[in-house]
Amino acid sequence: MFKNMAQNIAKSTSEVIGYGVLVTDEKGFIIGCNEEKRIGEFHPPSIRVMQENRPMATSTVDAENYLNVLPGYTLPIQLFDNVLGSVSIAGLPEEVARYGLLVQKQAEIMLREQAFLESNLLRERALRDLIENVASYDSRNGNEEFIMMQAKELGFNLSRCRAAIVIEMKKWSNEAAESAFQRMLRETKTSFSNPRNVICPQENYRVTILLSPSSEKDPGKIYEAAETLSKDFLDSIKDKGIYADVSIGFPAFDLQGLTRSLISARNSLRLAKQLGVKGMIRSEKFTGESLLDSLPSGSREDYVSMTLKGLDSRNDYEEMKETFLAWCESPFASGNVADKLSMHRNSLQYRLKKIRSLTGKDPWNFKDAFELWAAFVISDISKGPVFDKRY
Repeated sequence: MFKNMAQNIAKSTSEVIGYGVLVTDEKGFIIGCNEEKRIGEFHPPSIRVMQENRPMATSTVDAENYLNVLPGYTLPIQLFDNVLGSVSIAGLPEEVARYGLLVQKQAEIMLREQAFLESNLLRERALRDLIENVASYDSRNGNEEFIMMQAKELGFNLSRCRAAIVIEMKKWSNEAAESAFQRMLRETKTSFSNPRNVICPQENYRVTILLSPSSEKDPGKIYEAAETLSKDFLDSIKDKGIYADVSIGFPAFDLQGLTRSLISARNSLRLAKQLGVKGMIRSEKFTGESLLDSLPSGSREDYVSMTLKGLDSRNDYEEMKETFLAWCESPFASGNVADKLSMHRNSLQYRLKKIRSLTGKDPWNFKDAFELWAAFVISDISKGPVFDKRY
């Protein structure tokens, strides 16, 4: 890390103070200098400075006793109480000594910031590895102890985690996507602030959370806690011009359950995107869709073709589909469905009868209605993501 930053330290500080600056490693060799040709040379004054851990001046007379050394002022560079190297300012000591503390502290600040950044990056990488190990866990492989230990080293107890939540940023205000994602990540950490929660930023503007709620045994309360936190989160980012989808996986009570929860959250997020569902997504609401999604693609295409019988190629297909799916949500409640679709009850009856006429499937018959619902859902899944203009 120090060697990678040395040239930047030397050049930036030299530009600020107007004097030559060089940086050495712990052995006294120059690893950064405003005069790049000097990199690799030995700088003898630095050895004593680092050994005694104190600044020292090199006079004109002293410099003449060394090879390729200029008069100047040299100081040790420390990081977490360890001397890593030295920084030297070229010039008459009485003129440049006043810049010594400034240059030394600037170098140490830059090193600390880089160390903090690299530490965060390493932790994020370790968190991503943990999340993927949870996602791929299989109790038959017997690696539970390894995953639990991996989490413990990061400060988490997976046995307390009761659900996986996957967040995906969908829309943001007029700023760079990465900047918006970092703002969303900060809001995630605020909304899901329990230190027992595992919060892991991932690729494609996603964040995965392994939730550790106070209520640990009741599936209903686990969902309730997850939904409450997720709703507050969505409201908070909306106020900041950011929109996201939040997918809540099945409740979990052991590592295998946590794997199932994470996979279900990911799959539900994908299915919701294909079906045009946005905002809050509960995996338990997508069990039927998940089952249909698992069918071989050839079987799905054949089923849609045989069931819809060309209805999906008509210009009014989307209108028919929307009507039927609304009917499925409130079967035999024509008034409610008509109000939801903002149409007259007779128009609703006309569309349902038209579906029956075209497909041979009766929307008023439970088995036929289920077959139609499955065909509409499979058709949407096969078409891919639906992009909502309101996002």
